[in-house]
Amino acid sequence: MRFNLFLSLLLISFLVACKNDSIGQATPKSIAEQISKDPGIMVDVRTPDEWNSGHHPRAIHADWDGGQFQIEAAKWDPTKTYYLYCAAGGRSSAATDYLKGKGFKKVYNLGGYNQVKNLK
Repeated sequence: MRFNLFLSLLLISFLVACKNDSIGQATPKSIAEQISKDPGIMVDVRTPDEWNSGHHPRAIHADWDGGQFQIEAAKWDPTKTYYLYCAAGGRSSAATDYLKGKGFKKVYNLGGYNQVKNLK
């Protein structure tokens, strides 16, 4: 019985720790609605080769893997809204967590490039 209670509390703690305040189950429609309310700054955190193969026209580039992201983010205004994307969502998730850890409040992980490339 104690073991089951321990496992339940451990699971709940894990789920709370993993909670992310980004858009959640983002769809192109929900992303477009959010951006129309608050255009913010779109950030592509992919590598230079990925960036050069195509990127959203509104995006700025800050490579997460190469360390450029942390250098650029130090110059950003933490009161502004930022929308981050990468190829599949992993790097943009890490970058989102990084910014939130630095006190940024309005940071959204948009996931992969295919979800955002056709947004206005």
